[in-house]
Amino acid sequence: MCDVPDVLREFDLETTDEVVRSHLKTAYLEHPTRGPYVKSRDLYSGVKSDIDDRFSLELFGMFCESRPYLEKWSRGYSGSYRYRILETEFDRSR
Repeated sequence: MCDVPDVLREFDLETTDEVVRSHLKTAYLEHPTRGPYVKSRDLYSGVKSDIDDRFSLELFGMFCESRPYLEKWSRGYSGSYRYRILETEFDRSR
């Protein structure tokens, strides 16, 4: 894993990582029409009920930035970031 910001060290990052990986795999990588890109708000909405409820959208963004399999790609008009899922890192960083 990449460096984790200090503010996130009290969260259950292993469980969050497993939930995010599972969601990315089924909702994006294995989806027949979606590509390897995900908006941070969409990802947060998709996993929010399954991760620590102390995560805010901002803290979840910090979590995403610390994952080697998510590369910050662009910032949208709504303020959410778009990440590219790095499939080679996705499989390797387990």
